[in-house]
Amino acid sequence: MKLSKYRWSLPVKNDPLEAELAERLGVSRLVSGVLVARQWHSAEEAETFLNASEQQLHDPFLLKGMSVAVSRITQAIEAGEHIRVYGDYDVDGVTSTALMTRLLTTLGARFDTYIPHRHKEGYGMNEAAIDLAADAGVSLIVTVDNGISAVRQIAYAAERGIQVVVTDHHEPPASGELPDAVAIVNPKQEDCPYPFKGLCGAGVVFKLAHAMLGRPVLEYADLAAIGTIADLMPLIGENRVIARLGLAQLRRDPVPGIRALAKASGTKPEELTSGRIGFGLAPRLNAGGRLAHASGAVQLLIAADEAEAMSLATELDELNLERQALVETTVAEADAMWKTLNADGRNRNVIVLAGEGWNAGIAGLVASKLVERYYRPAIILAIDPDTGKCKGSARSIDGFNLFEALSECAELMDHFGGHTAAAGLTISWENVESLSERLHALAGEWLTEEDWQPKKRADLVCTLAQATLDAVDQLARLEPFGNGNPTPRVVIQGLTVRESRTLGKENTHLKLSVEQDGKALEAIAFGMGADQAKLVPGMRIDVLGELSVNEWNGSRKVQLIFQDWRTNELRLVDRRKDKDVWRSLSELTAEPVAGTAILCGSARHYQEAVDKVGHTEAEVRSYADGRPVTERWTRLILLGIPDNEKDVEHLSDWLSPVRCGEHVVVLDQSHIGSGNVGAKESFPDRSQFGAVYGLFKRQGTWLDAPEGFLQSVAHETGWPLATVRMMQDVFIELGFITAQGSTRQVVAQPPRSELDRSARYRRALQSAETSRLRHMSADELRSWMHRWHLA
Repeated sequence: MKLSKYRWSLPVKNDPLEAELAERLGVSRLVSGVLVARQWHSAEEAETFLNASEQQLHDPFLLKGMSVAVSRITQAIEAGEHIRVYGDYDVDGVTSTALMTRLLTTLGARFDTYIPHRHKEGYGMNEAAIDLAADAGVSLIVTVDNGISAVRQIAYAAERGIQVVVTDHHEPPASGELPDAVAIVNPKQEDCPYPFKGLCGAGVVFKLAHAMLGRPVLEYADLAAIGTIADLMPLIGENRVIARLGLAQLRRDPVPGIRALAKASGTKPEELTSGRIGFGLAPRLNAGGRLAHASGAVQLLIAADEAEAMSLATELDELNLERQALVETTVAEADAMWKTLNADGRNRNVIVLAGEGWNAGIAGLVASKLVERYYRPAIILAIDPDTGKCKGSARSIDGFNLFEALSECAELMDHFGGHTAAAGLTISWENVESLSERLHALAGEWLTEEDWQPKKRADLVCTLAQATLDAVDQLARLEPFGNGNPTPRVVIQGLTVRESRTLGKENTHLKLSVEQDGKALEAIAFGMGADQAKLVPGMRIDVLGELSVNEWNGSRKVQLIFQDWRTNELRLVDRRKDKDVWRSLSELTAEPVAGTAILCGSARHYQEAVDKVGHTEAEVRSYADGRPVTERWTRLILLGIPDNEKDVEHLSDWLSPVRCGEHVVVLDQSHIGSGNVGAKESFPDRSQFGAVYGLFKRQGTWLDAPEGFLQSVAHETGWPLATVRMMQDVFIELGFITAQGSTRQVVAQPPRSELDRSARYRRALQSAETSRLRHMSADELRSWMHRWHLA
């Protein structure tokens, strides 16, 4: 049995509804199955989802504060006031700033932009920046992607004669206190009637442009889509509309900066998808703010000159390469620090690490890597040795709300903000340990044992027959994919492995050829090359992954990109022909496999095994030690196969499914002095039972005596007399033969019954198997073990 790496969450099947949606919408059962799994149960609502368009955009004036914001910005433009756009350094922040730049340029405003330096100033408004604005004659600041928590800073701006319009999308302060701004436009305000709360910062600016220009400004949807996708906003509702409109704009008529950025990331604008934005464009737009300053990213997005755009894109690409190397180094250092803390016994539920020399700009990326590696919430902090302040980022797992957790520890931090899954914070070094302890306790209270295993949700269980090229092509109707509308994930059960091999220079990846009911499919798993040895031809497995279309040399075919697999089958490695058993055992234990157990056939061999490999992490046990089996194991090494029923019973307990074993290695103890073994014995199969019953039926009545009819049956069939007598007893127990004294008589119309309903048959079979267990072929032994493994 190979347990899955993830918890598989499977949807409740609703065949009638899937069939109805498929017919009414004209889509494949794959598409309708995904729609049903994602709670689109109405054909009308599902059609609206599939055909998202600008008609579904909401009235921007439903946003609380929008009317006042439009009025104040219009007043400033008409009066020629100096406006400053105050942005942020992440992708949402720079796209918001660039989008606002387009809008104010179109409106003829007198303005400039300001983005704080991530390392020198940190997130959001600060008083020094407000002083700079006042000295420059700014009378109105319009924030984008920040400002909802800037109570003190906006009050200070008022003292300096500057009014502020806040446009933001972050959670308002837990205290409920909002800044005293001229206007606050944020759908997350408690009393805001706007019907969709999931806009990103660029999305809010997109709505502001709609309000100020009197129409949905579709040519601005490109930047709004990039901000929405990069900031991991849910791609449902209005965000889905913005993303679809923006992707269409990006593919059809990209601005110079996007063309240059796409080229730097190795793609073409017409091939841009949400995935290529998230993994190609967004990291490069983020690189400036992480390692230098985000102004370069804004300049790129508003550049009108192709040559200037290409130069700026190249700079961001180089910064991104530098960022990748820095992340790799920091992850290694953080991982080593975490392992050292664990070695000291401080195995916390939440990873909280702080280091001098670390770059706060990549803290979130490092935290994400550690969450992926250890599956627990992680906070990475960069220590400023001069001030003793630590700045960094946090990432979480399902079930642990970071914003709520940090809110519980608010008094320990100078500043924090964020969402359920991600956050940023500033904290003094002396409070880091207290924060670690508090979060450890909260995770212990809030998370269940199940929560500590990562979960992958499947949208539907399907067969290979359903995964046709046309059906998989239709899944594109569900795009764009991202947070809230992930790429559809399927589970396919009962696949037979035909071939497995590794791919890549270091055999990092895995490629399978699988089949089901005569239909074949290629399946690829990235980073799972180590599993190749476990997937032997003929094994039946279930897989979880994403269906896609592979195009090569003009040919198109369906393939599966799978992320996890599982099987109920037990893999057997038969090494009974190894001559030097102790050498084989040493070699096996020299290759560390977590959860290795060694089961020895005698007390002497147990002691010798302890002496030779007891220093390893393997658990060494003996058939005869009498202790109950409580261990879960991954690999079981058998130093000899049992030859008596008591030891067989003990082995069967080890093989039971609750032990979760994956594979068994069998070594032959006869090579280490266990003595000769008896001759191979056999046991009659069902057809042979039937042949003997035919002889009984032909005889009709007989006496059960040492000589006579039973002896003649033994002579005619070649079975020992004891075996023939056992068959007679089985038929008596099943009601095929009656017994009165020594007389036996075949029943004229016997009941229908299977042999294994007879206790006598089961005892005899087990005894026969025990006597020949050590002589079974590899296939027979695998079959015998597998029976116990599925019990």
